[in-house]
Amino acid sequence: MVDICLCFTIHEPYFLRRYTIFDVKENSIYEDDDRSCNHMISLAKNSYLPMMEILYNHCRHYPEFHFALTVSSPAIDLFEQYTPEVLVGLRALAKTGCVEFITETAPHSLAFLYSKEEFIRQVRSQNERLEKEFGQKPVTFRHMELLYNNELAKAVEGLGLKNILAEGNRHVLGWRNTNYVYTSQVAPDVNILLRNKQLSSDLSDRFSRRDWNEWPLTAEKFASWCTKMGDVDCINVFTDFHVFGLRNPADSGIFDFMRALPQAIFNCKNLKFATPNEVVKDCKSKDSLDVPEYISWRDEGCDIRGWLGNAMQHDAITTIYGLAPRVRALRDPELTAIFERLQTSDYFHHMSTRWFSESQPDRPSPFLSPYDAYITYMNILEDFQWRLTIAADPSKNEAKAKLEAETKGATQPETKIREATAPTSQPEAKAKEAPHKIIFKTSTKHAPTKATETPTETKTTEPAAPKKTTTKPKSKGLPKKTTTAPKTPKTTKTTKKKS
Repeated sequence: MVDICLCFTIHEPYFLRRYTIFDVKENSIYEDDDRSCNHMISLAKNSYLPMMEILYNHCRHYPEFHFALTVSSPAIDLFEQYTPEVLVGLRALAKTGCVEFITETAPHSLAFLYSKEEFIRQVRSQNERLEKEFGQKPVTFRHMELLYNNELAKAVEGLGLKNILAEGNRHVLGWRNTNYVYTSQVAPDVNILLRNKQLSSDLSDRFSRRDWNEWPLTAEKFASWCTKMGDVDCINVFTDFHVFGLRNPADSGIFDFMRALPQAIFNCKNLKFATPNEVVKDCKSKDSLDVPEYISWRDEGCDIRGWLGNAMQHDAITTIYGLAPRVRALRDPELTAIFERLQTSDYFHHMSTRWFSESQPDRPSPFLSPYDAYITYMNILEDFQWRLTIAADPSKNEAKAKLEAETKGATQPETKIREATAPTSQPEAKAKEAPHKIIFKTSTKHAPTKATETPTETKTTEPAAPKKTTTKPKSKGLPKKTTTAPKTPKTTKTTKKKS
Protein backbone atom coordinates (compact mmCIF):
# COMPACT_ATOMS: atom_id res chain seq x y z
CA MET A 1 0.00 0.00 0.00
CA VAL A 2 1.14 3.50 -0.85
CA ASP A 3 0.56 6.14 1.83
CA ILE A 4 -0.92 9.42 0.60
CA CYS A 5 0.27 12.04 3.09
CA LEU A 6 -1.60 15.36 2.90
CA CYS A 7 -0.18 18.24 4.93
CA PHE A 8 -1.68 21.75 4.91
CA THR A 9 0.09 24.80 6.30
CA ILE A 10 -1.92 27.41 8.23
CA HIS A 11 -0.02 30.62 8.82
CA GLU A 12 -1.17 34.24 8.95
CA PRO A 13 1.08 37.19 9.82
CA TYR A 14 -0.03 40.42 11.42
CA PHE A 15 -0.06 43.31 8.97
CA LEU A 16 2.39 46.06 9.87
CA ARG A 17 1.10 49.57 9.38
CA ARG A 18 3.06 52.33 7.69
CA TYR A 19 5.28 53.39 10.57
CA THR A 20 7.27 56.55 9.88
CA ILE A 21 10.16 58.19 11.68
CA PHE A 22 7.69 60.68 13.17
CA ASP A 23 5.97 57.83 15.02
CA VAL A 24 9.14 56.75 16.80
CA LYS A 25 8.89 57.40 20.56
CA GLU A 26 5.38 58.76 20.02
CA ASN A 27 3.22 55.80 18.99
CA SER A 28 4.14 52.22 19.80
CA ILE A 29 1.37 50.58 17.81
CA TYR A 30 3.10 48.67 15.02
CA GLU A 31 0.26 46.64 13.50
CA ASP A 32 -2.63 47.58 11.24
CA ASP A 33 -5.53 46.08 13.17
CA ASP A 34 -8.16 47.16 10.67
CA ARG A 35 -6.39 45.51 7.76
CA SER A 36 -5.68 42.36 9.77
CA CYS A 37 -9.33 42.15 10.81
CA ASN A 38 -10.68 42.55 7.28
CA HIS A 39 -8.15 40.07 5.92
CA MET A 40 -9.01 37.40 8.51
CA ILE A 41 -12.75 37.78 7.98
CA SER A 42 -12.25 37.37 4.23
CA LEU A 43 -10.04 34.30 4.78
CA ALA A 44 -12.56 32.66 7.08
CA LYS A 45 -15.40 33.22 4.65
CA ASN A 46 -13.66 32.18 1.44
CA SER A 47 -11.18 29.54 2.58
CA TYR A 48 -10.95 28.32 6.16
CA LEU A 49 -14.58 27.67 7.08
CA PRO A 50 -15.71 25.98 3.84
CA MET A 51 -12.57 23.85 3.64
CA MET A 52 -12.74 22.84 7.30
CA GLU A 53 -16.33 21.79 6.85
CA ILE A 54 -15.27 19.51 4.00
CA LEU A 55 -12.42 18.03 6.02
CA TYR A 56 -14.64 17.50 9.06
CA ASN A 57 -17.27 15.69 6.99
CA HIS A 58 -14.57 13.46 5.52
CA CYS A 59 -13.32 12.57 9.00
CA ARG A 60 -16.84 11.62 10.06
CA HIS A 61 -17.72 9.57 6.98
CA TYR A 62 -14.26 8.12 6.25
CA PRO A 63 -12.43 7.13 9.45
CA GLU A 64 -9.47 6.13 7.26
CA PHE A 65 -9.11 9.68 5.94
CA HIS A 66 -6.05 11.08 7.72
CA PHE A 67 -4.07 14.26 7.11
CA ALA A 68 -1.77 16.74 8.89
CA LEU A 69 -1.89 20.44 9.77
CA THR A 70 0.70 23.01 10.82
CA VAL A 71 -0.70 26.07 12.59
CA SER A 72 1.58 28.98 13.54
CA SER A 73 1.11 30.94 16.75
CA PRO A 74 0.36 34.26 14.95
CA ALA A 75 -2.42 32.47 13.08
CA ILE A 76 -3.89 31.14 16.33
CA ASP A 77 -3.70 34.62 17.85
CA LEU A 78 -5.48 36.15 14.86
CA PHE A 79 -8.18 33.48 14.95
CA GLU A 80 -8.78 34.22 18.62
CA GLN A 81 -9.04 37.95 17.96
CA TYR A 82 -11.10 38.12 14.80
CA THR A 83 -12.47 34.73 13.70
CA PRO A 84 -12.87 32.44 16.73
CA GLU A 85 -15.14 30.16 14.69
CA VAL A 86 -12.06 29.00 12.75
CA LEU A 87 -10.35 28.02 15.98
CA VAL A 88 -13.48 26.11 16.99
CA GLY A 89 -13.28 24.25 13.67
CA LEU A 90 -9.64 23.31 14.26
CA ARG A 91 -10.46 21.96 17.71
CA ALA A 92 -13.31 19.94 16.24
CA LEU A 93 -10.93 18.43 13.68
CA ALA A 94 -8.49 17.55 16.44
CA LYS A 95 -11.18 15.62 18.30
CA THR A 96 -11.84 13.37 15.30
CA GLY A 97 -8.48 11.65 15.75
CA CYS A 98 -7.81 11.90 12.02
CA VAL A 99 -5.43 14.87 12.17
CA GLU A 100 -1.79 15.11 13.20
CA PHE A 101 -0.66 18.58 14.28
CA ILE A 102 2.92 19.35 13.28
CA THR A 103 5.11 21.74 15.23
CA GLU A 104 7.36 24.56 14.02
CA THR A 105 8.86 27.76 15.40
CA ALA A 106 6.04 29.56 17.16
CA PRO A 107 6.22 32.88 15.23
CA HIS A 108 7.06 31.18 11.89
CA SER A 109 10.54 32.65 12.12
CA LEU A 110 14.11 32.23 10.88
CA ALA A 111 15.46 31.91 14.41
CA PHE A 112 17.50 28.80 13.63
CA LEU A 113 19.76 30.75 11.27
CA TYR A 114 20.72 33.34 13.90
CA SER A 115 20.02 32.09 17.40
CA LYS A 116 19.86 28.44 18.40
CA GLU A 117 18.61 29.43 21.85
CA GLU A 118 15.70 31.35 20.36
CA PHE A 119 14.95 28.44 18.06
CA ILE A 120 14.77 25.93 20.90
CA ARG A 121 12.66 28.26 23.01
CA GLN A 122 10.22 28.90 20.16
CA VAL A 123 9.78 25.24 19.24
CA ARG A 124 9.10 24.31 22.84
CA SER A 125 6.64 27.16 23.13
CA GLN A 126 4.84 25.95 20.01
CA ASN A 127 4.72 22.39 21.35
CA GLU A 128 3.03 23.63 24.51
CA ARG A 129 0.61 25.77 22.52
CA LEU A 130 -0.46 22.89 20.27
CA GLU A 131 -0.88 20.56 23.22
CA LYS A 132 -2.98 23.15 25.03
CA GLU A 133 -5.17 24.07 22.04
CA PHE A 134 -5.59 20.68 20.35
CA GLY A 135 -4.58 18.09 22.92
CA GLN A 136 -1.67 16.64 20.95
CA LYS A 137 2.01 16.38 21.75
CA PRO A 138 3.81 16.92 18.41
CA VAL A 139 6.38 14.41 17.17
CA THR A 140 6.90 15.88 13.67
CA PHE A 141 8.64 19.15 12.83
CA ARG A 142 8.26 21.44 9.85
CA HIS A 143 10.32 24.59 9.49
CA MET A 144 8.74 27.54 7.72
CA GLU A 145 8.69 27.06 3.93
CA LEU A 146 10.16 23.55 4.47
CA LEU A 147 13.59 24.98 5.30
CA TYR A 148 16.06 22.18 5.98
CA ASN A 149 19.73 21.24 6.31
CA ASN A 150 21.90 18.88 8.36
CA GLU A 151 22.26 21.21 11.32
CA LEU A 152 18.50 21.60 11.57
CA ALA A 153 18.11 17.82 11.74
CA LYS A 154 20.56 17.77 14.68
CA ALA A 155 18.58 20.44 16.51
CA VAL A 156 15.29 18.64 15.92
CA GLU A 157 16.82 15.42 17.23
CA GLY A 158 17.95 17.26 20.35
CA LEU A 159 14.37 18.42 20.96
CA GLY A 160 13.13 14.82 20.99
CA LEU A 161 11.18 15.06 17.74
CA LYS A 162 11.13 12.00 15.46
CA ASN A 163 10.24 13.32 12.01
CA ILE A 164 10.89 16.35 9.83
CA LEU A 165 9.38 17.55 6.56
CA ALA A 166 11.56 18.91 3.75
CA GLU A 167 11.46 19.94 0.10
CA GLY A 168 12.30 17.25 -2.46
CA ASN A 169 14.91 19.22 -4.40
CA ARG A 170 16.35 17.30 -7.32
CA HIS A 171 19.92 18.57 -6.83
CA VAL A 172 19.84 17.20 -3.28
CA LEU A 173 18.21 13.86 -4.06
CA GLY A 174 20.34 12.85 -7.03
CA TRP A 175 19.24 9.36 -8.03
CA ARG A 176 16.82 9.10 -5.11
CA ASN A 177 13.04 9.41 -5.29
CA THR A 178 10.91 11.73 -3.17
CA ASN A 179 8.39 8.95 -2.56
CA TYR A 180 10.36 7.18 0.15
CA VAL A 181 11.27 7.79 3.77
CA TYR A 182 14.86 8.82 4.49
CA THR A 183 16.96 9.51 7.56
CA SER A 184 19.43 12.29 8.22
CA GLN A 185 23.07 11.40 7.75
CA VAL A 186 24.06 13.44 10.81
CA ALA A 187 20.97 12.59 12.93
CA PRO A 188 20.02 8.96 12.23
CA ASP A 189 17.06 9.04 14.63
CA VAL A 190 15.28 11.69 12.55
CA ASN A 191 13.11 10.52 9.66
CA ILE A 192 12.77 12.81 6.63
CA LEU A 193 9.61 13.05 4.54
CA LEU A 194 10.15 14.82 1.22
CA ARG A 195 7.54 16.85 -0.59
CA ASN A 196 6.45 15.56 -3.98
CA LYS A 197 6.96 18.80 -5.86
CA GLN A 198 5.11 17.74 -9.02
CA LEU A 199 1.82 16.72 -7.43
CA SER A 200 1.94 19.49 -4.84
CA SER A 201 2.41 22.12 -7.54
CA ASP A 202 -0.35 20.58 -9.65
CA LEU A 203 -2.72 21.20 -6.79
CA SER A 204 -1.46 24.59 -5.61
CA ASP A 205 -0.11 26.38 -8.71
CA ARG A 206 -1.62 24.78 -11.81
CA PHE A 207 -5.09 23.78 -10.71
CA SER A 208 -6.77 26.97 -11.97
CA ARG A 209 -4.66 27.47 -15.08
CA ARG A 210 -6.76 26.85 -18.16
CA ASP A 211 -3.68 26.86 -20.37
CA TRP A 212 -2.40 23.79 -18.51
CA ASN A 213 -2.60 20.71 -20.72
CA GLU A 214 -4.05 18.68 -17.82
CA TRP A 215 -6.80 21.14 -17.00
CA PRO A 216 -9.26 20.48 -15.47
CA LEU A 217 -7.76 18.38 -12.69
CA THR A 218 -10.27 15.93 -11.22
CA ALA A 219 -9.99 13.73 -8.15
CA GLU A 220 -10.04 10.60 -10.33
CA LYS A 221 -7.19 11.90 -12.49
CA PHE A 222 -5.17 12.80 -9.41
CA ALA A 223 -5.70 9.32 -7.94
CA SER A 224 -4.63 7.71 -11.22
CA TRP A 225 -1.39 9.74 -11.17
CA CYS A 226 -0.69 8.46 -7.66
CA THR A 227 -1.29 4.89 -8.80
CA LYS A 228 1.11 5.30 -11.73
CA MET A 229 3.95 6.28 -9.37
CA GLY A 230 4.76 2.59 -9.25
CA ASP A 231 6.25 0.64 -6.38
CA VAL A 232 6.82 3.49 -3.91
CA ASP A 233 6.19 3.84 -0.19
CA CYS A 234 4.59 7.26 0.20
CA ILE A 235 3.45 10.33 -1.75
CA ASN A 236 3.74 13.54 0.26
CA VAL A 237 1.55 16.42 -0.91
CA PHE A 238 2.37 19.53 1.15
CA THR A 239 0.53 22.78 0.31
CA ASP A 240 -0.57 26.07 1.79
CA PHE A 241 -4.13 26.17 3.14
CA HIS A 242 -4.64 29.26 0.97
CA VAL A 243 -4.77 26.92 -2.01
CA PHE A 244 -8.39 26.23 -1.13
CA GLY A 245 -10.61 29.20 -1.90
CA LEU A 246 -7.95 31.90 -2.29
CA ARG A 247 -5.21 30.90 -4.70
CA ASN A 248 -7.79 28.71 -6.36
CA PRO A 249 -11.21 30.38 -5.94
CA ALA A 250 -14.39 28.45 -5.39
CA ASP A 251 -15.45 28.74 -9.04
CA SER A 252 -12.27 26.89 -10.08
CA GLY A 253 -13.74 23.69 -8.65
CA ILE A 254 -11.15 23.24 -5.89
CA PHE A 255 -13.78 22.47 -3.24
CA ASP A 256 -15.49 19.94 -5.50
CA PHE A 257 -12.10 18.35 -6.04
CA MET A 258 -11.55 17.97 -2.30
CA ARG A 259 -15.05 16.60 -1.75
CA ALA A 260 -14.40 13.83 -4.28
CA LEU A 261 -10.76 13.08 -3.38
CA PRO A 262 -11.20 10.55 -0.52
CA GLN A 263 -13.52 8.29 -2.48
CA ALA A 264 -11.27 8.47 -5.54
CA ILE A 265 -8.27 7.40 -3.44
CA PHE A 266 -10.17 4.61 -1.72
CA ASN A 267 -11.28 3.27 -5.12
CA CYS A 268 -7.60 2.53 -5.84
CA LYS A 269 -6.74 -0.63 -3.94
CA ASN A 270 -3.07 0.25 -3.52
CA LEU A 271 -3.62 3.73 -2.00
CA LYS A 272 -4.51 4.90 1.50
CA PHE A 273 -4.26 8.09 3.55
CA ALA A 274 -1.73 8.51 6.36
CA THR A 275 -0.29 11.20 8.60
CA PRO A 276 3.49 11.80 8.63
CA ASN A 277 3.98 9.80 11.80
CA GLU A 278 1.89 6.95 10.38
CA VAL A 279 4.01 6.98 7.21
CA VAL A 280 7.17 6.57 9.27
CA LYS A 281 5.63 3.63 11.13
CA ASP A 282 4.52 1.96 7.88
CA CYS A 283 7.65 2.54 5.80
CA LYS A 284 11.29 1.83 6.54
CA SER A 285 14.01 4.29 5.68
CA LYS A 286 15.34 3.88 2.17
CA ASP A 287 18.64 5.73 2.61
CA SER A 288 20.29 8.61 4.47
CA LEU A 289 20.44 12.17 3.14
CA ASP A 290 23.32 14.62 3.38
CA VAL A 291 22.07 18.22 2.99
CA PRO A 292 24.82 20.68 4.00
CA GLU A 293 23.18 23.73 2.38
CA TYR A 294 19.78 25.17 3.16
CA ILE A 295 16.88 24.15 0.94
CA SER A 296 13.26 25.33 0.93
CA TRP A 297 10.20 25.37 -1.29
CA ARG A 298 10.19 29.18 -1.76
CA ASP A 299 10.98 30.83 -5.11
CA GLU A 300 12.76 29.29 -8.08
CA GLY A 301 16.07 28.82 -6.30
CA CYS A 302 14.48 26.81 -3.46
CA ASP A 303 16.95 28.35 -1.02
CA ILE A 304 16.97 31.10 1.63
CA ARG A 305 17.64 34.07 -0.64
CA GLY A 306 13.97 34.99 -0.56
CA TRP A 307 14.55 36.21 3.02
CA LEU A 308 18.28 36.93 3.04
CA GLY A 309 19.06 37.96 -0.51
CA ASN A 310 20.05 41.61 0.00
CA ALA A 311 21.67 43.96 2.50
CA MET A 312 18.33 45.30 3.76
CA GLN A 313 17.16 41.86 4.79
CA HIS A 314 20.48 41.08 6.49
CA ASP A 315 20.41 44.37 8.37
CA ALA A 316 16.83 43.90 9.55
CA ILE A 317 17.20 40.33 10.72
CA THR A 318 20.54 40.83 12.47
CA THR A 319 19.11 43.85 14.27
CA ILE A 320 16.06 42.02 15.59
CA TYR A 321 18.03 39.02 16.82
CA GLY A 322 20.65 41.30 18.32
CA LEU A 323 17.94 42.47 20.73
CA ALA A 324 17.34 38.98 22.11
CA PRO A 325 19.61 39.31 25.21
CA ARG A 326 18.00 42.61 26.21
CA VAL A 327 14.46 41.27 25.77
CA ARG A 328 15.07 38.06 27.67
CA ALA A 329 16.81 39.90 30.51
CA LEU A 330 13.75 42.10 31.10
CA ARG A 331 11.31 39.17 31.35
CA ASP A 332 8.47 41.44 30.33
CA PRO A 333 5.62 39.36 28.78
CA GLU A 334 4.36 42.18 26.56
CA LEU A 335 7.77 43.12 25.17
CA THR A 336 8.63 39.44 24.70
CA ALA A 337 5.44 38.85 22.71
CA ILE A 338 6.17 41.86 20.48
CA PHE A 339 9.76 40.72 19.99
CA GLU A 340 8.73 37.23 18.89
CA ARG A 341 5.97 38.49 16.62
CA LEU A 342 8.40 40.83 14.85
CA GLN A 343 10.45 37.77 13.89
CA THR A 344 7.77 36.50 11.50
CA SER A 345 9.54 35.58 8.26
CA ASP A 346 6.96 37.33 6.05
CA TYR A 347 8.33 40.73 7.04
CA PHE A 348 11.75 39.88 5.63
CA HIS A 349 10.32 38.39 2.47
CA HIS A 350 8.54 41.70 1.83
CA MET A 351 12.02 43.25 1.55
CA SER A 352 13.11 40.91 -1.23
CA THR A 353 14.30 42.62 -4.42
CA ARG A 354 14.68 39.47 -6.50
CA TRP A 355 12.79 39.88 -9.75
CA PHE A 356 11.56 36.28 -9.67
CA SER A 357 10.58 36.33 -6.00
CA GLU A 358 7.12 34.88 -5.63
CA SER A 359 4.36 37.28 -4.71
CA GLN A 360 1.13 35.34 -4.40
CA PRO A 361 -2.06 37.42 -4.54
CA ASP A 362 -3.35 35.57 -1.49
CA ARG A 363 -0.33 36.79 0.53
CA PRO A 364 0.07 40.43 -0.51
CA SER A 365 2.67 42.81 0.85
CA PRO A 366 1.18 45.86 2.58
CA PHE A 367 4.06 48.00 1.34
CA LEU A 368 4.58 49.83 -1.93
CA SER A 369 8.11 48.48 -2.40
CA PRO A 370 10.77 46.39 -0.63
CA TYR A 371 12.46 49.62 0.42
CA ASP A 372 9.26 50.86 2.02
CA ALA A 373 9.02 47.57 3.90
CA TYR A 374 12.58 47.92 5.14
CA ILE A 375 12.20 51.53 6.27
CA THR A 376 8.97 50.75 8.11
CA TYR A 377 10.46 47.73 9.84
CA MET A 378 13.59 49.58 10.95
CA ASN A 379 11.53 52.49 12.29
CA ILE A 380 9.56 49.98 14.35
CA LEU A 381 12.76 48.46 15.69
CA GLU A 382 14.05 51.90 16.66
CA ASP A 383 10.94 52.55 18.71
CA PHE A 384 11.09 49.05 20.18
CA GLN A 385 14.70 49.56 21.26
CA TRP A 386 13.66 52.80 22.97
CA ARG A 387 10.96 50.90 24.83
CA LEU A 388 13.53 48.36 25.96
CA THR A 389 15.72 51.17 27.25
CA ILE A 390 12.84 52.71 29.20
CA ALA A 391 11.83 49.33 30.61
CA ALA A 392 15.38 48.71 31.79
CA ASP A 393 15.73 52.17 33.38
CA PRO A 394 12.48 54.18 33.70
CA SER A 395 14.40 57.25 34.86
CA LYS A 396 15.71 57.60 31.32
CA ASN A 397 12.24 58.51 30.20
CA GLU A 398 13.10 62.13 30.98
CA ALA A 399 15.81 62.00 28.35
CA LYS A 400 13.10 62.01 25.70
CA ALA A 401 11.83 65.45 26.68
CA LYS A 402 15.36 66.83 26.97
CA LEU A 403 16.31 65.46 23.59
CA GLU A 404 13.22 66.94 21.99
CA ALA A 405 13.89 70.28 23.66
CA GLU A 406 17.36 70.35 22.17
CA THR A 407 16.38 69.22 18.69
CA LYS A 408 12.98 70.90 18.31
CA GLY A 409 13.27 73.88 20.62
CA ALA A 410 9.94 73.31 22.36
CA THR A 411 8.35 70.59 24.46
CA GLN A 412 4.82 71.91 24.94
CA PRO A 413 3.30 70.22 21.84
CA GLU A 414 4.89 66.92 22.85
CA THR A 415 3.62 67.07 26.42
CA LYS A 416 0.14 67.82 25.13
CA ILE A 417 0.22 64.68 22.98
CA ARG A 418 1.43 62.60 25.89
CA GLU A 419 -1.19 63.99 28.24
CA ALA A 420 -3.89 63.15 25.67
CA THR A 421 -2.78 59.55 25.35
CA ALA A 422 -0.98 58.22 28.42
CA PRO A 423 1.10 59.26 31.47
CA THR A 424 4.60 60.46 30.66
CA SER A 425 6.17 57.93 33.02
CA GLN A 426 4.70 55.01 31.07
CA PRO A 427 4.99 55.61 27.33
CA GLU A 428 4.37 52.01 26.49
CA ALA A 429 1.06 52.08 28.40
CA LYS A 430 -0.48 53.97 25.47
CA ALA A 431 -0.89 50.72 23.58
CA LYS A 432 -2.51 49.10 26.63
CA GLU A 433 -4.82 51.68 28.12
CA ALA A 434 -5.93 53.95 25.33
CA PRO A 435 -8.25 52.55 22.64
CA HIS A 436 -6.61 51.87 19.33
CA LYS A 437 -8.65 54.41 17.43
CA ILE A 438 -7.74 57.14 19.85
CA ILE A 439 -4.06 56.40 19.64
CA PHE A 440 -4.26 56.03 15.90
CA LYS A 441 -5.87 59.43 15.63
CA THR A 442 -3.11 60.99 17.64
CA SER A 443 -0.56 59.23 15.51
CA THR A 444 -2.14 60.43 12.29
CA LYS A 445 -2.29 63.94 13.58
CA HIS A 446 1.28 63.76 14.70
CA ALA A 447 2.74 64.76 11.36
CA PRO A 448 0.54 67.86 11.10
CA THR A 449 1.40 68.86 14.65
CA LYS A 450 5.01 68.92 13.59
CA ALA A 451 4.00 71.51 11.06
CA THR A 452 1.98 73.42 13.62
CA GLU A 453 4.74 73.35 16.17
CA THR A 454 6.35 76.34 14.54
CA PRO A 455 3.28 78.52 15.21
CA THR A 456 3.23 77.32 18.80
CA GLU A 457 6.92 78.10 19.06
CA THR A 458 6.31 81.62 17.78
CA LYS A 459 3.53 81.94 20.30
CA THR A 460 5.87 80.98 23.07
CA THR A 461 8.49 83.40 21.79
CA GLU A 462 5.98 86.21 21.29
CA PRO A 463 6.12 87.25 24.96
CA ALA A 464 9.88 87.57 24.69
CA ALA A 465 9.72 89.61 21.50
CA PRO A 466 7.55 92.38 22.94
CA LYS A 467 10.02 92.82 25.78
CA LYS A 468 12.61 93.81 23.27
CA THR A 469 10.42 95.93 20.99
CA THR A 470 7.88 97.37 23.39
CA THR A 471 10.12 98.00 26.37
CA LYS A 472 9.94 101.75 26.07
CA PRO A 473 12.29 102.13 29.02
CA LYS A 474 14.98 101.56 26.46
CA SER A 475 13.84 104.74 24.75
CA LYS A 476 14.07 106.44 28.13
CA GLY A 477 17.58 105.17 28.32
CA LEU A 478 18.54 107.32 25.35
CA PRO A 479 18.56 110.55 27.37
CA LYS A 480 20.69 108.79 29.93
CA LYS A 481 23.22 108.22 27.22
CA THR A 482 22.92 111.92 26.35
CA THR A 483 23.47 112.76 29.99
CA THR A 484 26.78 111.06 29.78
CA ALA A 485 27.49 113.22 26.79
CA PRO A 486 28.26 116.36 28.87
CA LYS A 487 31.30 114.51 30.15
CA THR A 488 32.98 115.55 26.96
CA PRO A 489 32.73 119.26 27.80
CA LYS A 490 34.39 118.50 31.13
CA THR A 491 37.26 117.01 29.30
CA THR A 492 37.36 120.09 27.09
CA LYS A 493 37.53 122.29 30.17
CA THR A 494 40.45 120.38 31.54
CA THR A 495 42.16 120.76 28.26
CA LYS A 496 41.67 124.52 28.43
CA LYS A 497 43.32 124.67 31.86
CA LYS A 498 46.32 122.86 30.54
CA SER A 499 46.58 125.37 27.78
